[in-house]
Amino acid sequence: MPTDTGLDERVAAVVRTAGLVRPENRFFAAARAVDVVSVTDALAVARQWEAMTKAFMFTTISGLGAAARHFVVQQAPGREALGAFQTAYRVIGDDLDNLAVDFSAVAPRGAAGVHYLWWADSIVGPLAEAAGEETPRDLPAGVAKLLGAMESLSTHRLGAAVQLRVVEATALDIAVAFRRMYGKVLVGGQKLFAASDALVWIDAHIKAETSHAQSVSDAETGMTALVESEEDAEELVLLATDYAAHWAGALDDFADQISAG
Repeated sequence: MPTDTGLDERVAAVVRTAGLVRPENRFFAAARAVDVVSVTDALAVARQWEAMTKAFMFTTISGLGAAARHFVVQQAPGREALGAFQTAYRVIGDDLDNLAVDFSAVAPRGAAGVHYLWWADSIVGPLAEAAGEETPRDLPAGVAKLLGAMESLSTHRLGAAVQLRVVEATALDIAVAFRRMYGKVLVGGQKLFAASDALVWIDAHIKAETSHAQSVSDAETGMTALVESEEDAEELVLLATDYAAHWAGALDDFADQISAG
């Protein structure tokens, strides 16, 4: 199927309708408006984000496996689809091995640089130490449902395309919100993340996510190029609509936690 230039805009509209972009999103507004974020609230959100980034990486990689199995049974996979597969491989590869220079220049070497572990060590760890007590680890409903949606997409041949297209459309705004939020965590009246490199995970993502978003929405090699038929196109939009709604629910959970604090 030739690349449908209107399909990506349909997915972009799904993301906007779900409220995953500024200024509509409640979490983005709350991160800007709140004056101080408590250590316990910041830690709760950080642990939830660790679970989300871990699941996103592994389920997207699994989704690429489902797409690859589909290619195996085809005599000649389309070059447009293979180009999109290359894009997906590179983008999710950053979460695993920091292929982009914005990450490789600052990420820890080896397995410590895997994004959810890098986040755990540099953000969750200092928060847990500062909290000085065991905090609840139960996931709020929106976050738990999002993880379930990720798992469902992990075996679908369009699952990686859906996850990457939706997530990369909102990832920059999430990183900016985290920059604001974690810059307002105080311990004894002092900023917990006051060191110049304390929020390097977030800063690196702010730099990299613009190019990621452009890659997955590219008219020729973006995620919609994995679509092979009109039926695929409709399914992609339906899957993206459901997935974006789950992301909106998870970010609402974040907003509720920092606003209540």
